[in-house]
Amino acid sequence: MHETAKHNRDGGSKAHFTPAQMDTLYTIATRPEWRMSDLSERLQVSAGSLTTMVNRLIEAGVVDRSRSQLDRRVVMVRLNEAGEALVRANRQQFMLNLEQMTADLSTEDQARLSDAMGIVVDILRKIV
Repeated sequence: MHETAKHNRDGGSKAHFTPAQMDTLYTIATRPEWRMSDLSERLQVSAGSLTTMVNRLIEAGVVDRSRSQLDRRVVMVRLNEAGEALVRANRQQFMLNLEQMTADLSTEDQARLSDAMGIVVDILRKIV
């Protein structure tokens, strides 16, 4: 299982993020903040499952939860500075890994791969 290292807010022992937690973090990173109900729908998980996930991310010190100022019944979540730094670091590591994996490709194959990935990203933006 691929996991990402994390530290507890108190600087305690090292733990790990699961792929589902990283997926949640990456999704939260797409907006300044999310209503829990919207995030649950987007991730296609139950409200209870998302609450458990968000609680763990809060304990890890990467997500903050608050009540909406407009409607106190609505719960909002957002990445905090540590969460933003984690997502940024994981994206940078992904790009380094990708560069290493494609380093032996010819310039022509690198260009073709880049074009193909651009097409995939464009299509995903339309459906996500």
